[in-house]
Amino acid sequence: MKMNKRWQIATLVAIGLLLISVANTFSAEWTAIRESEWQAALIDVYFVDQQHGWIVGADSTILHTSDGGATWASQPSQPFPFKNEFHKVRFINPQVGWVAGEEGTVLKTLDGGTTWMKLSTGTRAALSTIFFVDEQHGWAGGDGGLIIHSADGGTTWTRQETGTNNAIRGVQFATPAVGWAVGDAGTVIHTSNGGQTWVAQQGGVAASLDALYMLNDQMGWAVGGNGALIHTADGGQTWASQESNVPNSNGMPEPIWGVHFSDANNGLSAAEFGVLLKTADGGKTWAPLEPRPAPNRLYSVQFVTDQEVWAVGEFATVLHSADGGASWESLSMSNHLTRIHFYDDKLGWAVGLSGTVLHTNDGGQTWHPQYSGNVFELFGVHYVDPHKGYIVGSNATLLESLNSGMEWHSVSDPRDEGHGTAKRIVFSDPASSWKSALGYYDLHFATPQAGWGVGEVGKIVHTNDAGQTWNGQDSGDMMVAFNNLYGVYAVDANVCWAVGASGTVIKTEDAGQTWTAIIVGPDELRAIYAIDAQTAWAAGSSGAVYATADGGALWSQQVTPTDQTLQSIYFANANEGWAVGDAGTILQTTDGGVTWIAQQSPTRSNLSDITQSADGTLWVVGEWGSILRN
Repeated sequence: MKMNKRWQIATLVAIGLLLISVANTFSAEWTAIRESEWQAALIDVYFVDQQHGWIVGADSTILHTSDGGATWASQPSQPFPFKNEFHKVRFINPQVGWVAGEEGTVLKTLDGGTTWMKLSTGTRAALSTIFFVDEQHGWAGGDGGLIIHSADGGTTWTRQETGTNNAIRGVQFATPAVGWAVGDAGTVIHTSNGGQTWVAQQGGVAASLDALYMLNDQMGWAVGGNGALIHTADGGQTWASQESNVPNSNGMPEPIWGVHFSDANNGLSAAEFGVLLKTADGGKTWAPLEPRPAPNRLYSVQFVTDQEVWAVGEFATVLHSADGGASWESLSMSNHLTRIHFYDDKLGWAVGLSGTVLHTNDGGQTWHPQYSGNVFELFGVHYVDPHKGYIVGSNATLLESLNSGMEWHSVSDPRDEGHGTAKRIVFSDPASSWKSALGYYDLHFATPQAGWGVGEVGKIVHTNDAGQTWNGQDSGDMMVAFNNLYGVYAVDANVCWAVGASGTVIKTEDAGQTWTAIIVGPDELRAIYAIDAQTAWAAGSSGAVYATADGGALWSQQVTPTDQTLQSIYFANANEGWAVGDAGTILQTTDGGVTWIAQQSPTRSNLSDITQSADGTLWVVGEWGSILRN
């Protein structure tokens, strides 16, 4: 395939400069109909009693409840002047508590979190754990084998010699003298004199140990990478591995991030991809709860009583159980959304990270989760009729539903590695069959029969039978063959465009038998939209928009009033179009892109996709579960 060399970049600087300062919009106001109240990973939860609890996480997040979790409020009332990731929170009573996190941060409150004091710890190392056995005696641990100790409630701290350079991830004391710590590379250390000396104990695993829970001075558990789960019943003199039975969603045992027990028999562990493991016999047997109460990584779990349990995790996930973990309700969960598709004015789907699928059947008034059976990032969705739809994503994900999303099953095999085990996906050229194991970044059908998916390292697949079979295609150009393809748009059964890294644009006019390639500029291109075989727009990094009116022979760069990455572009006709992107960016044009004007956005979240339903309503999705409507 020869490179098409007939191209030109024509920058409309004069017009663009006149419009950069314009703040007006051409259309009705954008409304956020869905967005997370809390926009941070939530890393630890701790209840000091049944009423008073705290959650901490990224971006200096502290949440507090004084009514048993019925309501949660941010602490303090004014945001901190820094944005550290908080890793652990512990309270001695409803008034006195501590938080530990990045940059050697330790905070203390004496009034239940209404105000917090930043303490001087003498270190800038990231602190992963903190534990106070009473109001005076506390320990914090972190990177480089660090353990620091305070005997005055945190006012002053002294470094203790641990005998290891492995990061300390968990620390707990039974008395002011007797304690344990765990960390990377299977580190388990013990002290019987308040940390004046630490002695290594044999944990029996090489994996990182990320959390520790000691039920008393004899019995405890530690969990970590590769499903590691170890137990002691003799104060740590011996540690024995327990079979966690953690699922292998991505082909290897999932890491376990948190563990807690209500008594010697009943315990829960929090793991990757929303896995919660439960035991009723002290860990002799563990089993994952099904269905998973969330698709996101769960960092921490705590029994408040033998029946009431809380768990927190990625994407502002907060889960609650009132029956000892047998069933769960989700109080908060907001995965990033990546694509939105409407089949008509009523039926719509949005997909996102951690296997998220949302569905509306009332024109977007309400959105309900659908179980995809997938835990990976989903990047494309399209329905060919009201019942039959497809989703693509990372790890070679290609999902199919035949009943409007009530059930999804995998067409692909993420463990295929190019060996042809996914029978409905065929790469006839052995030299490119390895691409069958790569992920997808976008999907589009031009007709109910004809569609394309594109993805990593120039991956292209095509169907001409409504998804029954998918055939690998080759761009045919070595200059772009190994560039990631991020966006695809099919005009009809024969004409399709795709864009990607390094300004790549490829086009076919014969259903993908041959592709023509061109590099239109230095920008990474994230999306393309075409209204016919001649007219198309591509958008990408640094606010870039390129347009062609002659089938791709000549491309013009259009000036936009932003340098944010534009993630999606949509045109209702040859004149009126929109582009959306990072930091809540929404742009509109009414003259085919000769001028672009910024619209007022109701969010600062990154926006990833824009589309229009049959009734003319515009829809946008983005980070933290954002759904906007115009």
